[in-house]
Amino acid sequence: MKKENERNIAAVLEDVTFVLNEIRGTKLKELEKTKLTPKQEKMLDNIEKDLGVCVTKIGLILHPTEL
Repeated sequence: MKKENERNIAAVLEDVTFVLNEIRGTKLKELEKTKLTPKQEKMLDNIEKDLGVCVTKIGLILHPTEL
């Protein structure tokens, strides 16, 4: 039962990582193409950095021996 729960949690974390990468890699890049004020660009950069940190932390949990 414990192994099954671990697999389920890992599957959810993989899905979350995919969504975060999709936001970072596609949706934020599209937003960057629009006319943003310098303040908005800075906010967008901060969001992108935060998403990167989240993806990295999830990766460390899922694949501790690979990183």
